[in-house]
Amino acid sequence: MKIITIFYSLLLIFLFHFQLHSAGHTTENNTEENLFRVEVIDSTAELIDDSIEFSSTTEAHRRIKVKSEIIGKVKNVLSKAGSRITSGSQVIEMEDFLSNKELYDLKLLSESEFNKVALFAPFDGILLDGHKIEGELIMPGETAYEIIDLSKIKIFGYINENEILDISNQNEVSVSILDQNVTGVIDYISPISDPDTKTFEIVVKIENENLKFKDGLSSLITIKKGEVLAHKISPSILTLGDSGELGVKVIDENGLVKYKAIEILQDTSSYMIVTGLSQKEKIIIVGQQYVSNGEKVNF
Repeated sequence: MKIITIFYSLLLIFLFHFQLHSAGHTTENNTEENLFRVEVIDSTAELIDDSIEFSSTTEAHRRIKVKSEIIGKVKNVLSKAGSRITSGSQVIEMEDFLSNKELYDLKLLSESEFNKVALFAPFDGILLDGHKIEGELIMPGETAYEIIDLSKIKIFGYINENEILDISNQNEVSVSILDQNVTGVIDYISPISDPDTKTFEIVVKIENENLKFKDGLSSLITIKKGEVLAHKISPSILTLGDSGELGVKVIDENGLVKYKAIEILQDTSSYMIVTGLSQKEKIIIVGQQYVSNGEKVNF
């Protein structure tokens, strides 16, 4: 009789604990079921080139107006507009040129005085239109002719203050001109910013073989800053942080929602390339607007 009583007592204890366990398990399941459900993707960052792009216009390496320092009349125009001229060549012959040359050859006229009449080309270039013509009088300070040097091309651009710290003369540069890509170098970085725009001027220089590129062409400069780990995401999943900055919501290692600010490297209509995230992330793509930072969710 005593053994039967002990058996029933143990059975009752077992059943009581079983019910408690079942009730707790049910409560836990109900809690999990009541959590808000979001959809996530497993995203892995890839190593990409971090670069900046800006538009500009090509400009000749050098362009100069050769001006007269004396009064004189043009006797002959020795070069045609658009033709190539070499440094030290005579482009326009003044009426007093031959007599002054004789004096110069006899060392009766200094080189500086003779050059005022000779008006020799100061460098290799192309003669532009609009020069003085035969029989035309030239006054002191007037332009006799103008030449342009296209052996190199300069391209001016402006970079904002948030990017200038990563830029130096050592950065790799490529330039696209009319869908043709060439390599360039940074020739100048302004040490001061524009007070109105807070941007810094940068001058890129490229070699211009066969004078292929002209002055005034549209161009696109790409300056490589280095390599970074970045994620490719949809613009539709972006959310705003407390300070209004752009970011995304992810699931952290504890299964909690975490907001992370991002920096956009590339922005297209269908996707973005962004940094600021860990190498691997569970990014919330559906329901991110309904959950808060630190909240536990189903995913």
